[in-house]
Amino acid sequence: MAQDSTAQSSRRKRRTALIMLALLALVAVSVAVASHWVLQSSRARLLREMEQNMSTQAGNKVALLTVWSGTLKGQVEAFVGLDLLRLFAAEADASGIPAEKLRELALQTEEDVPPPPEALPGFAPGMPGDPAEADTIDPLDNLAPRLPMMRRQLRDFVEKNSLWGAYLLNTRLEVYLAPAAAAQFSEEQRAFLAAVLESGRPVMLPVRRQDGELVMDMAFPLFAPLYVDSSGKRVVSILVATYNVLPVAKAITRTDAGGMFNSGILQSRGQDVQLINPAARSGTLDLPGWRLDGGRLPLALRDEPATGGREVRAYTLALPVPGMPWLVMQSVDAAQAEAQYAGFRKNVLLAAVLVTTLAGIVLVALWWWLVGRHERAVADQMRRLYLVVNQQKQIMDGVNSALSAGIVLNDLSGVIYYVNQSYARMAGLSVDQLRGLPYIQLPPDLARSLVTHTLTVHQTEDMASFTEALPVDGRTRHFLTACSPFRDDKGRMSGVVSVYSDITELVLAQERAQYMITQTVAAFVRSIEAVDPYLCGQSTFTAQLSVTLAYCLGLNDAETLATLRTAASLSQVGMIQLPRELLTKTGALSREERALLERHVEYARHALTGIDFGLPVLEAITQMFERLDGSGYPEGLKGEQICFNARILAVANTFCALLRPRSYRMAHTVEQAMAILNETPRKYDPQVVRALQGFLQTGQGRDFLQKLRAGAGGDDGDNGGESESPSDRKRNGAQTEEGGVRA
Repeated sequence: MAQDSTAQSSRRKRRTALIMLALLALVAVSVAVASHWVLQSSRARLLREMEQNMSTQAGNKVALLTVWSGTLKGQVEAFVGLDLLRLFAAEADASGIPAEKLRELALQTEEDVPPPPEALPGFAPGMPGDPAEADTIDPLDNLAPRLPMMRRQLRDFVEKNSLWGAYLLNTRLEVYLAPAAAAQFSEEQRAFLAAVLESGRPVMLPVRRQDGELVMDMAFPLFAPLYVDSSGKRVVSILVATYNVLPVAKAITRTDAGGMFNSGILQSRGQDVQLINPAARSGTLDLPGWRLDGGRLPLALRDEPATGGREVRAYTLALPVPGMPWLVMQSVDAAQAEAQYAGFRKNVLLAAVLVTTLAGIVLVALWWWLVGRHERAVADQMRRLYLVVNQQKQIMDGVNSALSAGIVLNDLSGVIYYVNQSYARMAGLSVDQLRGLPYIQLPPDLARSLVTHTLTVHQTEDMASFTEALPVDGRTRHFLTACSPFRDDKGRMSGVVSVYSDITELVLAQERAQYMITQTVAAFVRSIEAVDPYLCGQSTFTAQLSVTLAYCLGLNDAETLATLRTAASLSQVGMIQLPRELLTKTGALSREERALLERHVEYARHALTGIDFGLPVLEAITQMFERLDGSGYPEGLKGEQICFNARILAVANTFCALLRPRSYRMAHTVEQAMAILNETPRKYDPQVVRALQGFLQTGQGRDFLQKLRAGAGGDDGDNGGESESPSDRKRNGAQTEEGGVRA
């Protein structure tokens, strides 16, 4: 007893220690989460402040570039708006003179250019060169005097505005006027110029290196004057003004001692960007992975190029310059930014360690206090609990041992925790041998049963039941097994409880009852076929076809199939009470005879009432002669009032009857039978008829037809010894439609 008390005390101390350790771990995790949150908040605040500072610096440079670019564009727009220049451009566009010829004439001095014809001495109206004779004036004669003058104005415009160059291009993107040598444009530049012609809006071309300088081309459209083009929207020429942006780039671009760009100008190329670097050989540096978002470059940690071909990690952002494909970039070295954050992070981590240590000291002191104060009370409580649990266990063991049902408790891996005597007898082992035994050491059938129960209950975490046959003492016994999840004190599923109830006697009784029903049905079928030789095999064929149609319709449950099979076998039972001469009559039936014939359903109901088939057999038999249009009997039911089993039997019974001869007609062909089943108004369910059509087209359907015809016996023309005229066949076909019994 003392040893048990010592063991309990040790366990209690260990449990209390584990609780304190868990609390310490919880405190540590809480401190860590709080420290992380503080550090993340501090970092986010640092990034926001850094972004605001960088955005302010970039915004100042954006404002300077906006003023500079606005002034530059205003000068160019004022020049392209001159009516003299627009008229000259319109005439040059309309003349069709090659650009090379215009450039050649523009290089002449004004004294070398011949005056216009109207200025020559002795000129008179109607003479060659009269402006009134527009179709006789050479366009070159009109443009030649103005070309040197326009070239001089273009040169003055370049010098006045400190431009690198200016060029006039025609709509074929050819330079036809330039202050000096004509510029050559690359395919990329021509694509930008073509966009000016298409959109009618100015376009700024990417910065490029030329003669050791950084230049930027600005393309502005020249529109024809209103008195030339009333719309005023036709582009007749393009003015390309080239500006040296090297001073601007140097003024904006700043690098630190390590060669990292603290600020600079980016030019957008779609969603990609390039850095305009005054020191680079090409003038620009590609920035792989830098992508614009909404026209700007948000703050992010990126690999930034530096002098010497190396890269540095830096926080960068860029703001767009309005009206230009430029952005102003600001960057801060990541190491410099992190240095401001490192000191604060160190202090937060130190505070977290101190708080965790203090919490540990407090919890250790609490553990000692709890152990010393509650040790005796906990020990007494545990002793009382043990006695109660032990008594309850003994009671449960006694109850379970007295039960005839086998009970087993196993964990999710199949290890047995508990069994009663009944399950031990099923396994052929003792209770002690089974406890702690893995399922693989059980007899194969019991092991398979245990695994099936465990997997099913584990997947659903709900109760389940099984009907299974297991060998016990060399005999097959039938069991109804109820399984339920076993949960621990926290509600988690830890095992499965299975209760095996022996239902062998019940199963054998059901089998004997089923056998008796089968024998009874067979006796009824033999009695029916003895009444009318033409009905021989009709019930069997109807049962086979109705079950097949149910499968074709997806109704393959055991209840439906058993109902159809039994109802088809007993469908003609009422014929026993009809006069034999009525069934074998070769001619048409009178109204009284037909009324008597239709009473076979009532006879069948009386004969079968009181027999418990456990299935809706009687309903199917009493409704299988009803028709969808209400022309059937005995109740004249219509449509959905007729159960689906009866609708299947109606199609199967009628089809099998039509393909076999009767005393009053010859056998029908398949086509004739299907025509009757498909007649309108609909008497037979179209869904079932379509299933029959599909079945007859299969190999199994052709085999069934062959057996059906072979079962008919004799030649198709046999009619009980009588010859049948076409009019008799038509009459008997009408009887087929009206009734169904004499089909």
